[in-house]
Amino acid sequence: MSSLPTVILVHGAWHTPPNYKSYADALRIQGFKVHCPHLPTCSGTSPPTASLADDVAHVQKIVQSTVEAGEHVLMIMHSYGGAVGTGAVEGLSLSERRAAGLAGSTIWEIVQEAGFDKLWDQYIDTAPDGSTAIKDPGLGFFSGNADQAVIDKALRTLVRFPSSVFYEKTTGSAWQTVPTTYISTLKDYAVPKTYQDIMLAKVRSQGAEVKVEEYDADHSLFITMQSDMVRTALKAAADERNSI
Repeated sequence: MSSLPTVILVHGAWHTPPNYKSYADALRIQGFKVHCPHLPTCSGTSPPTASLADDVAHVQKIVQSTVEAGEHVLMIMHSYGGAVGTGAVEGLSLSERRAAGLAGSTIWEIVQEAGFDKLWDQYIDTAPDGSTAIKDPGLGFFSGNADQAVIDKALRTLVRFPSSVFYEKTTGSAWQTVPTTYISTLKDYAVPKTYQDIMLAKVRSQGAEVKVEEYDADHSLFITMQSDMVRTALKAAADERNSI
């Protein structure tokens, strides 16, 4: 068995696994085994038929089967994928310590706390069937420091996402027991730093220690700063506490 953990790469809202193919391939070149499951909420189905709970259950099955096969797992979670992944690994850490079971918050509560709920309709298109899309995904996910051909390819693999998920309570708090590294993106127009700071403050207020690495990057840094993100994964894998 490889000395490196198996990576479970959990993608973000509106995204699909093809967005992450280049990054996943770069991780594989380093020796990682990589799974990037397609989240049910990102099927592009209209009207939407899946929920956050469906996403969590889908990823949890993969994590469960991987650890039962005797493999260590390194979770790499992008954006909304963090809400999914932390729920999926609940109770599966090597330390066997369980999270406190505190009620989670919703994505919409963070949006409101940041004061961006009043700007929501300006940036998000919500259809009558409850599906959503970023009105200008090029601006939302990229800050202009990527080749246009790369951006165009990435944008073609985006899908509509259920608005209902933004109002579901998150279920996971694995960050209370599993060492966590958070990548803070300073030029992020999809999840502005204000959002990120609020989420980090909430986590830390519950006693969790989170290592934060700041990058002068946009939301899609797994594309625009791929080499840096591969090095981050290798660094996390070198610390056995970071895998479950």
